Amino acid sequence: MLSEDLTAPAAATAVAPGIWVAAFSAQSSCGVSALRILDGQAYRAPASAANDTCRVLFDGILYNRADLRNLPIESPNTPADDANVILRAYVRWGEDALAQIKGIFSCLIWDSRRNMLLCAHDPLGTYPLFYADAAGEVLLSTSIEALVRQPGVAPQVNREVIADYLRGRYPNPQETFFGAISRVPPGHALRIIGGHKQIYRSWGLDEPGTEVQLVGEDEIEQFDGLLEQATNRCLESGPAGIFLSGGLDSVSIAAFAVDGSRRRGLPAPWALSLAFPGPDVNEEIVQNGVAQALGLPQLMVPLDQATGPLGLVGAALQMNRRLSAPIQHFWLPAYCYLGAEASRRGCRVIMTGGGGDEWLTVDPIYAADLIAERNVRKLYQLLVNFQRSYKLPLLSMLRSVLWNNGLRPLLLAPARRGLHRVAPGVMRAYRRRRIVEATPGWYAPDAGLRRAMDLRTEQSIDRDLDAIGSERIGFYWDRARSGMDRSMLAMENEECFESWRMMGVRELLPFWDPDLIKLLYRIPPEFLNRGGRSKGLVRDMLARRFPQLGFERQKKVVAIDFFRSAIMQQGPGAWRALDGAPALSDLGIVDGRKLSLALEQIFSGNQMLSAGRVWDVLNLEAWLQSRS
Repeated sequence: MLSEDLTAPAAATAVAPGIWVAAFSAQSSCGVSALRILDGQAYRAPASAANDTCRVLFDGILYNRADLRNLPIESPNTPADDANVILRAYVRWGEDALAQIKGIFSCLIWDSRRNMLLCAHDPLGTYPLFYADAAGEVLLSTSIEALVRQPGVAPQVNREVIADYLRGRYPNPQETFFGAISRVPPGHALRIIGGHKQIYRSWGLDEPGTEVQLVGEDEIEQFDGLLEQATNRCLESGPAGIFLSGGLDSVSIAAFAVDGSRRRGLPAPWALSLAFPGPDVNEEIVQNGVAQALGLPQLMVPLDQATGPLGLVGAALQMNRRLSAPIQHFWLPAYCYLGAEASRRGCRVIMTGGGGDEWLTVDPIYAADLIAERNVRKLYQLLVNFQRSYKLPLLSMLRSVLWNNGLRPLLLAPARRGLHRVAPGVMRAYRRRRIVEATPGWYAPDAGLRRAMDLRTEQSIDRDLDAIGSERIGFYWDRARSGMDRSMLAMENEECFESWRMMGVRELLPFWDPDLIKLLYRIPPEFLNRGGRSKGLVRDMLARRFPQLGFERQKKVVAIDFFRSAIMQQGPGAWRALDGAPALSDLGIVDGRKLSLALEQIFSGNQMLSAGRVWDVLNLEAWLQSRS
């Protein structure tokens, strides 16, 4: 069982994000008092600033504080804290000030002159922001749990969202797992005027419908500087640790963090590593080699020690008791163990290589664009790159790149557009049939829920059909843009934020820095693969810095087989410990008897079903039981 010390290590409570709840009344006639902070024993008020007509609440870290401080001030006695700096920016630029703020934060701005409340957070949602209606007010917080506990906020879960999640059709980014609580999605802000709420996009990779302005080779040279800047921004929180795997992403962050810590007079970052069992996933040689070469103190913990006697599956399911949504990161218990140990060693921030896979690699859907262009040379180079960069059987790689991400989407796209144009009813029926065929027999036996899910299916089909008719900018760039609006991105960042509170130390991801992403998004795929392998932007640097560790030819370690093995070995015991799926059954989301029979077949090896689907069932059931 995980140590209870995870919840609040005494040495680092000052760096864990606080919990606050703000209440806004559009009917208030008392100026800035329309926005107020609710009192609570467990709450910590965010920074606050006000003048005669505006009030600002700010929680987080400003990266460009020095630049914003240079703005004109109303009085020489005005404090220069973050909230007053934001107030000054709003007075200067109005709503456009949101685009000038760089950092990780949640921010509320009440303007009594316009009877308007602006609710914003950083572009990637590192600091989440949620809201709910209660007793004529809008309640806002970075914590779902804090909102659920408020009088007038219904605590019931949203069974339609849970049902969508179970069938792999992720909910609208504004929805949460609670019916009464909504989120402000990453890249968006909430504007409330006269009681009317509007979610609108406040940040994006570029303007919708525009061609991507690719960077030239000279601009690509900015990458090292922007990655260094992103890492240094994380170091503003203090002494660091690195979740150090043996992969290119975390190692590159470690290299920049060492240099940045030295310049700031901070101690060398801690190398925080998990030792996985089995040769296919164990990276200890590289982890130890990097730590020694950089002079990092190292904490190497075996996976079974980090998860405890419950095992990886049991520890992950138990962690649902501390989370406001079903666990997203299967390995979270082990990393929380490492994080708490790092906190005890004086770390105030932990950096990870998260985001490297998303932004340093070329999505295989690029094959569809190359086939459409009849660019045989680049397509061949892409295939060679995948073979040299990933531990995949040759036939599986060819099927994935050439068919699943190449010919199939290329052939289906014009067929779907043509059918949608001449026979939209047929197209709609086809999409509906495909969804029904993919739905297992134990899913949504409740008639009311099934009708609601059918309606959500129709709405989803409408969105898909609208997208079919829209102008394309290429499969590769379409996927990059749409990925920023995934509800999964929001949920993963929210879980990361909640884990800060468990570990007592900030967990930050330099590769998700908005300035860095803006560059990486516009880099042509061939430059991301320079050198003939993936992640060429960091691979050459690491090969020079660690010449004995083989980064120039390293292939990515993929833990999917380890995940499947853990589910098949530990899943039956977890299913028995949960006593089946009574919570999912009570909500009408599953037929408990049919589901039990299906899982018995799977665990006995007589029926094929993805380990991911089994995990989703266990995960959702454990989370729902924790809410009762």
